[in-house]
Amino acid sequence: MRRPGIEPGLVAWEATVLPLDQRRASAIRTMAHESYKYIGCGSVGVAKDMRADTILRGMELRRWTPFTFLVPDRYVDHDDWWRTFDFEAWSRSTYEWTADSWNGFRDFAQHPRDCVDSGRGDCEDYALVALASAVARGRPGVGIAFCWELPYPWPTHVIAFDDDFVYSSGDIVETSVDDWVRDSRYTVALRRRLRTHPA
Repeated sequence: MRRPGIEPGLVAWEATVLPLDQRRASAIRTMAHESYKYIGCGSVGVAKDMRADTILRGMELRRWTPFTFLVPDRYVDHDDWWRTFDFEAWSRSTYEWTADSWNGFRDFAQHPRDCVDSGRGDCEDYALVALASAVARGRPGVGIAFCWELPYPWPTHVIAFDDDFVYSSGDIVETSVDDWVRDSRYTVALRRRLRTHPA
């Protein structure tokens, strides 16, 4: 028989669960901190002092670029302002393509009006402006396409299209998506048409 106090007794199960739960919260904060570091939201020193929920809110997950493909209708701005917006003139004279400092799963799309107001944005920003303009003008067959360029396993370009035109980072080309892809450096374009009925 062993005397109590010579070796440690069994730990109650609640005592082992609580630290595990605390470790999970810590792991979430660490992951959010790492994401925050890479998406350019601020310095690492600032991120260390922030809570995970604050960091995740700052990412504006609703604007995550892949969502623009999954549910493109949610990203079309239906404001009446688009009816008078001269999309072609803006594309030729104002719009400046600007690469994001990150890509892939850390890419977030601007609201179309923000892109118009700043006059700059990357490919998905331009595509969302093109979608809003095409819907407002009643263009048939409006949609968005994510384009792959080998050897990358993720899409590297986003275009908007309708039945007659392809809208690609400031270029408006009277062609089909298939012909545009054939003449470009991209291998394939995964397309999704909007369910929004033109105005």
